[in-house]
Amino acid sequence: MNVEIFDLLESCIIVFDIEKRIVYANKNAIMHFDVKLKDDIRSIFQSDDRVVFFDNLMDILNKEGLYKNFIRLLDKNKKVQFCYINGFKNSDSYVFEIIVLSGFNKLGLSQRNLNYNYLKYISQGIAHVLRNPIMSISGFLNLIRKKLPNDMKNDIEPYLEYIQGEFSKIMKIVLDIEIINNVSDLKLEKVNINDFLHSAFENFRLENTLKPIQYRYQFDCGLDLYIDKKLFGLVLEEILKNAYESIEEKGNIFMYCQKEGNNVLINIEDNGGGIDKERLGMLFTPFYSTKPKNIGLGLFISKLIMQAHRGRLRVISKNNTTTVKLILPIEKRSKMRIERLSVV
Repeated sequence: MNVEIFDLLESCIIVFDIEKRIVYANKNAIMHFDVKLKDDIRSIFQSDDRVVFFDNLMDILNKEGLYKNFIRLLDKNKKVQFCYINGFKNSDSYVFEIIVLSGFNKLGLSQRNLNYNYLKYISQGIAHVLRNPIMSISGFLNLIRKKLPNDMKNDIEPYLEYIQGEFSKIMKIVLDIEIINNVSDLKLEKVNINDFLHSAFENFRLENTLKPIQYRYQFDCGLDLYIDKKLFGLVLEEILKNAYESIEEKGNIFMYCQKEGNNVLINIEDNGGGIDKERLGMLFTPFYSTKPKNIGLGLFISKLIMQAHRGRLRVISKNNTTTVKLILPIEKRSKMRIERLSVV
């Protein structure tokens, strides 16, 4: 294994053999845990975790080849630090990548990386921990509906509907957190942008027919682009949904696409009353929403997705018209090159 590259990483990397003896530690691991060659890897674990817990961890590594979890480890001063560990088996050795979530600045890491790693791994843990009880609540809610006597349904159903609505909000937050954590891991595919936009626009139009809205489109850009179809589709859905909700009775939604220089410009316009300056400056703030039923992560996530595509998202509001501009660069590099550069 070529371990020299590990010194370029800001996380702590420790490699150990089947005898549990350390054979390599990068500079951050040495700085934080004060480990040396031939030290027992279990020395960084709390005493209560060095037997049963560590044996279980190794059993998972040997069977599945991977282990990811939050864990408490001992630093060089024997103080407990909250960490995220990413372990994997490599031939006859094992590798631990350790993200120290407390005391990060002592390693001299940038505040940006501190914030990113902390938020990413904490939010991953929260999403994972919440998913199981959320699904249990949903299951029991459906069971209550089935078991409820007919003479009680009219009285109880409004409360069950309220619980279902609040449950759906929590589930949406969990799904949004998962999208945020994985937004830089783009699954790029070559698509004809006209065909993709037409399909997304028509699907939305057919699913939203309760209001007398006139839908119009004009796509004058027949280029092939590399995009993550799922994530970019979420952006279009979010923008179209906002446009639809802004129109109280009847109105117009117009989407058009054209080539501008080295970019593809996608505009989505609506005449739903416009957005005042104060709200315009808050649109991309997480959890900001003027709609009681909305969580306020949609535009924040959409902007992250556009940035991951090396693109931009702008919102312009004049008079009663709001225009959302999605700007994508026309990539002239190979797909492999684009995939490698798409991680931010």
